[in-house]
Amino acid sequence: MKMEAGMGRISKAIKLKLQELRIDDIFKEGILKYKGLLSNEDSNQNTNEDSNNEELEKKVSDNSSLDIVNNFEDNKGLEDSKKEVEEKKQQIEDDYEHDLIKNAEQDIKVSNQENMSKESRVEEDNLDCNGVKENIGENGVHNTYKKENGEKINTSKKSNQTLKPIKINETMMQYFEWYYPCDGSLWNKVKENSKELSDVGITALWLPPACKAADGIYDAGYGLYDLYDLGEFDQKGTVRTKYGTKDEYLKAIDEAHKNNIKIYGDVVFNHKGGADESEIVSARPVASNNRNEFVGDKRDIRAHTIFNFPGRANKYSEYKWTANDFDGVDFDDITKEQGIFKFEGKEWEKDVDLENGNYDFLMFADLDMDSLYVVDELKRWGEWYLEQTNVDGFRLDAIKHIRFDFFYEWLNNLRKDSNKDLFAVGEYWTHDVNSLEYYMDRCKNSMSLFDAPLHFNFHNASNSFGFFDMRTLIDNTFLKINPDKAVTFVDNHDTQLGQSLESWVQPWFKPLAYTFILTRKEGYPCVFYGDYYGIPEMNFEGIKDELDIILKVRKNYAYGTQHDYIDNYSIIGWTREGDNEHENSGLAAVITVSYGGTKRMYVGFQHRGEVWKDATKQSKDSVIIDENGCGIFRVFDGSYSLWIKEN
Repeated sequence: MKMEAGMGRISKAIKLKLQELRIDDIFKEGILKYKGLLSNEDSNQNTNEDSNNEELEKKVSDNSSLDIVNNFEDNKGLEDSKKEVEEKKQQIEDDYEHDLIKNAEQDIKVSNQENMSKESRVEEDNLDCNGVKENIGENGVHNTYKKENGEKINTSKKSNQTLKPIKINETMMQYFEWYYPCDGSLWNKVKENSKELSDVGITALWLPPACKAADGIYDAGYGLYDLYDLGEFDQKGTVRTKYGTKDEYLKAIDEAHKNNIKIYGDVVFNHKGGADESEIVSARPVASNNRNEFVGDKRDIRAHTIFNFPGRANKYSEYKWTANDFDGVDFDDITKEQGIFKFEGKEWEKDVDLENGNYDFLMFADLDMDSLYVVDELKRWGEWYLEQTNVDGFRLDAIKHIRFDFFYEWLNNLRKDSNKDLFAVGEYWTHDVNSLEYYMDRCKNSMSLFDAPLHFNFHNASNSFGFFDMRTLIDNTFLKINPDKAVTFVDNHDTQLGQSLESWVQPWFKPLAYTFILTRKEGYPCVFYGDYYGIPEMNFEGIKDELDIILKVRKNYAYGTQHDYIDNYSIIGWTREGDNEHENSGLAAVITVSYGGTKRMYVGFQHRGEVWKDATKQSKDSVIIDENGCGIFRVFDGSYSLWIKEN
């Protein structure tokens, strides 16, 4: 979370937009030149490919380890007895379920591991159709909460939740972007679009902060002023917030629930802005790049730290905030100096991110999370907010700046009090996956985390002019080390053009990135409003049509065992076998950062003889799944393809 940048950032954003367009042009131009120079070589390769395919089919027929029953009879080096082999064979004949076939195949591979020759592998494009790899981790929805000792919390108390059990893959959408109009229309838009979003496969909405913020209707919500004003009181020159009134907010949540969509509220606890009054406080300035280093003497400053909330008149809470509830500010109203001023008698919280020496302080008046009064008031607000809104979980803002064990305590209190399995995802902005891993340990795995390192990989790939090793796409990511707690995303309100954390994924690569996070089994994917509906402020139209297709593929087809083919520099792919609960499910996905091509991949023995088509309709090919459950799937230059059973 970062506040909006000044006008200087806008001009930079325009330059980057032009650069982005140029990147697309250069990429396409490079592809055309490549095709022109290597047309003869391609022709020769195609000829060789036809002959190679015949050899491949023969090898698959003769040696495929996927032909389970034949392997029981033909593999002489098996140490299993004949009786055991016959039992396994009979088991397969009695029950043709695919999971039993895979288990039998695994038994064969283990017992015959040393005798199995390299020639039994079938390779194309350096990929093994038979030696399929399975990933660890399921599409976690992270809704089971346990006490520290492992005992499940008693949920016998009736909950206010009205949602039905979700039988499809869960998908979150961040339902706002930074430049959304200040016309108070967002809550109503949520209400109007809930059914359409549900139909396409969205199961949860992360909504922006609903509380009154310092700049009134012009504030995106992160300059938090009054937690208890959800657009109900005349404060900061307005009753409504940027997004609408409290009544509209509650109606939007209710309508979303009617369409079986969960709502995650955005919680901003790090700071407060827009104080009602100021007071004299003894403080010392510290260095911006090392908050542990003083750069001036102790002096009296006038700090904006008194929050009386006169417009609310003590409704819901009588708590008044003063300098005792904060440990520093970013402005001295006596000298009109901007900086970081640490209050005398206060200490920065110890267990926070170590960037800038100690990254407790971020902006405005920084809450003192070592104060029991502050912690108790935030707990009371959480209980009130949950009772008022009936939200299903939270997006937690700027957690790297807040004492790392705070949210374990806060969430634990709410989950016990409400008897709800409240989902939570934290925003910890870093390139370093080790920092995320450490935070999870300190918060006792009480939440999920946004996978910022994966976003940076997408960003780098999209700006690489095709020179990105796609085999490393998930290297150093939270998805790789903790897939059940990773919330994956492509862009958000902080990374979009013109913002202080700008790291915009180029539009040509966005469908590839969304194919990756939406059709694989790991992680909980989040779709960005700006990518879906566009960002008019930056002349970005969005990719709604492309996303609707990928979302529907996720909703209907992305189920079952996953097999990875991520071992080529440019072209990577994966498949899902499907399951019995979702009719016709199963898919094959291929994406490339550079030149197109094909991949031979295993989609499941049970799909033999089926005809598969590209759901994106970029390729007109039909792929017939062969007798070994494999198919050859095409992808075009700098693009993606999603193959599903033809209906």
